[in-house]
Amino acid sequence: MRELVEGYLRHLSAERQLSPQTLRAYRSDLELFVDFCRRWGVDDPSRVDHRLLRRYLAYLQTRGYARTTIARRTAAVRSFFRYLVRTNRLRCDPTLALTPPRRERRLPRVLSLREIEEAERRQGLQVYRTSLRDMALVELLYATGMRVGELAGLDVKDLDMRRGEVKVLGKGRKERVIPVHQAALQLLRAYMEKERPILAANRVGGETSGNPLFLSVRGGRLGDRGVRRVVERFFRNLEGGKRVSPHTLRHTFATHLLQGGADLRSVQELLGHVDLSTTQIYTQLSRKKLKEAFFQAHPRA
Repeated sequence: MRELVEGYLRHLSAERQLSPQTLRAYRSDLELFVDFCRRWGVDDPSRVDHRLLRRYLAYLQTRGYARTTIARRTAAVRSFFRYLVRTNRLRCDPTLALTPPRRERRLPRVLSLREIEEAERRQGLQVYRTSLRDMALVELLYATGMRVGELAGLDVKDLDMRRGEVKVLGKGRKERVIPVHQAALQLLRAYMEKERPILAANRVGGETSGNPLFLSVRGGRLGDRGVRRVVERFFRNLEGGKRVSPHTLRHTFATHLLQGGADLRSVQELLGHVDLSTTQIYTQLSRKKLKEAFFQAHPRA
């Protein structure tokens, strides 16, 4: 079964052009399933039946995984068996009658404009070797709502200062162009003129693919983990100890646009969502804020 999983992962990479992060998630989910089957003496997908699949779901639940995690791992297994049937490696799909737990639709955490401005003010009082880079990076995330992997993959050529645009390579290797406002462009210009050349000079040997927009202190491309560290450090003193990730800024970008009057389709395009229903969760958050304002302000509420 493990060889079939490897073939499926190659299919996902070549045909569907999934991102490395998504492929790693599929690999992890399917390897867990293969290991479980092996412990039950099953190494051939044709011997996987509905009873074994129910045992697998029960196993995931006893391990204490969240419902969202169980749903994702189940979806990976179902997708794998659909692939086996579609490519004539298996006659029947045993996962057709499998019902995973429903996902919890939790509203994403967002920041207020006051929290962002307070973090920027504190950052401006500190001077260290990546101050300009960090401010430009955070402002670009908030200005565009791009994913952490999309930002880490940016090259200098992807940023058009004159037009005020950035070209992003998203999921499925689909390109989209996102406008960038002047506040972010000013910070990016200051970083590229004053700080980026100093960081680039720190690189000793080795190859850096492309011409990365955001550099690490060693002069190489700042990766996903480095971007997350920058964002966490930038917002580490928020009131209440709220933890902030790059995805928090993506949620904040979308929510603030909708609260400002942007239409749902435009936000969908800017975020790079294939399915409009994925974007609609932000309208729920906006309605929650409207209700709070209503009950606080209306004399009869």
